[in-house]
Amino acid sequence: MLENIKISELPSVYLVDKDRLPNCVAIYFVFDSKGQIIYIGRTINLVERWKAHHRFNQLKRFNRKNTLSISWLTCSSDIENLSNLENEFIKLYKPPLNWSKVVVPIRKITPSETALQQSLQQLGKFNVMIVGFDPISDREPPTIYLVYPVYGMKGFSGSIRTALKNINKKASSLKWKEYKTYSKSSGKFGFWETEYNGLRINLSPFDSLVYFMEHSTRRTLAGIELMAFSREQLELILDKKEENDENTSGLEALEDDPIPVENIYRNQPLNSNYKNTVEVEPWEELEQMAEGEVRVMTRQFVYVDDIEIEVCTNDNGKHFVRHNVYWWIMHNHKNPSRQYDCIIENTKNSVDRLPTIRWSGYKFRFEMIRFSEDDVEVESVLFPLAMFEDLMKNKSRFNSQVLEQILKGEYKSTDYDRGSIKLFVWLQSNSISSLLQTNNNQ
Repeated sequence: MLENIKISELPSVYLVDKDRLPNCVAIYFVFDSKGQIIYIGRTINLVERWKAHHRFNQLKRFNRKNTLSISWLTCSSDIENLSNLENEFIKLYKPPLNWSKVVVPIRKITPSETALQQSLQQLGKFNVMIVGFDPISDREPPTIYLVYPVYGMKGFSGSIRTALKNINKKASSLKWKEYKTYSKSSGKFGFWETEYNGLRINLSPFDSLVYFMEHSTRRTLAGIELMAFSREQLELILDKKEENDENTSGLEALEDDPIPVENIYRNQPLNSNYKNTVEVEPWEELEQMAEGEVRVMTRQFVYVDDIEIEVCTNDNGKHFVRHNVYWWIMHNHKNPSRQYDCIIENTKNSVDRLPTIRWSGYKFRFEMIRFSEDDVEVESVLFPLAMFEDLMKNKSRFNSQVLEQILKGEYKSTDYDRGSIKLFVWLQSNSISSLLQTNNNQ
């Protein structure tokens, strides 16, 4: 067994003393000053191999700040066995330079635990959740299951793919593999996996995951805090699986961190400017009112060209737009019928057509609202202001020629333009929130 070979006790020389290497058939190992194997190779003549090694200039640059050494294991001259032995050692130790191109100057070796934490930190920005941990499996290593949200044909797969490929570019033994990908017609969602210290981490898409986020818990993995399925949520899912489903037979909710390493981000704030991050709107902004109760709000009116927009504000300073305003601007219908216009159903359909999962699962409902300024009561469905803007900025409403003119700033408005077109054009470079008065500037 390769694990029984004590690599640390093999003969070795420093990289600068490579001319002292013997003439022998060998598997050789390059170590850094911390004892990490960063490269493995094979040769039928060790000293000659290192006289013109293709990695030497790269290693020499790295050696300036991190003293390297070369150890070797003397082998038989059977070329096939030598090659197989090299591959087995590479598979066992996963040296980072065996995964990188020679032309890339390696200035820093990224430890596998750091690369893992960087991966999880990025994945957390895409609302990835921990499903659970399967510690017992006959044929597979213990596996931690992660999922990312998709909703129909929409999701973060492309952004996750970019993030994990960037992690794979690092000089680290930890690598993510996309082992399965749905066809483009099915969303091109990717399935990923990696291994760390004998544990497998699996990442896959999960349809309608947003519905589980509100009541999820928090757990740490490799020191990084992520959303996680509660024990009750996981049991609910497993109950729907067949009892003989081998893939979930040993799955349990994650309690303790199975990878107890120090969190390198503990004292570092998250990068709030990460371009690919889209947060799921927290539904608890509007707790459902008890039957017979009225929600008290304030309101103000803002104007874009000749379009009047009523904006409502709750006690927490969150801004909303009533469905009547949306219907008037989109359909030129000021007082839609709750029954005949199917307000809830049509609103959900409009939100589902948006190119984002941000609002998936939002709870639309009618409720009584009283405006404190004039004691007026109305029954309405409230849209978060950002949702209203997303609906008004939906590009699918326009043909390609008009859309291209608008996005290039070449569109010329006319007196016959509907309010929805005027507002769409204005929102390309503005926000309704910029027009609002707050308690501080009133």
